[in-house]
Formats: sequence, structure tokens, C-alpha cells
Amino acid sequence: MVDAAALESILKEIEHNEGVHEAMLVSLAGTYLAGSVPRGVHVDTFGSMFAVLVGSAETVTAETRDVLDSVIIRSKTSLYLIVHGGRKALLVLRIPPTSDPQKIKFAVEKYVPRIEEHL
Repeated sequence: MVDAAALESILKEIEHNEGVHEAMLVSLAGTYLAGSVPRGVHVDTFGSMFAVLVGSAETVTAETRDVLDSVIIRSKTSLYLIVHGGRKALLVLRIPPTSDPQKIKFAVEKYVPRIEEHL
């Protein structure tokens, strides 16, 4: 059973400590589990699209016999960094456009075991 309150607490900690604007957790099937989303977005659609993107990226890397590390979406005002939040979820991070995605990915990896405990 998902402990949404514990997940919310971990995601707030990520936002506070790692320079992340918003942190959201989405199941591999695309269901919103916890976290912050930009104002005005439809949470279910927003979350499911990240799962679709990662699924597509995993297909591409599998075809080339490689392993997916992360997905980055670059917009004019933000970067969206999508990484695995354990075996059952995706961690979606909205970060400043000047951020180093690899550095942030490395910084948030320490939270993944705690996230998995509550999924």
C-alpha cells in the first residue's frame, strides 16, 4: 500500500534540499502518486505523459542494446528530469534551466531507497 503522506514528505525534502522546483512521483503505468505539479495542469494527464515518454525512451535504448539513464525535457523556462524512483515509480523533477541534470540526478539518488519503502 502506498504511503502518500510519507512520499509527500520525501518529495518536499527533495525540493527543499536539492534545488528542485517541483518533485512528483508517478507509477510506471502513469498514475499520479504524490508530489507537486505546475499550477493549472491536469495531474492525471500530466503524470501519464511522463510514463509514456519513459516507455518510448526505454524502447529506443533497448533496440540499441543500451540502458536508459534518464529523460530530459527542455522548455524555455524549465527542465524536466525523469529518473526511476525505484522499481515501481518514476521521479519527475522540474528544475531550473541552468541546472546540471546529471548533478541533480546524482543528488536525488539517495532518496530512492526511502521512496521504495513507501510504495
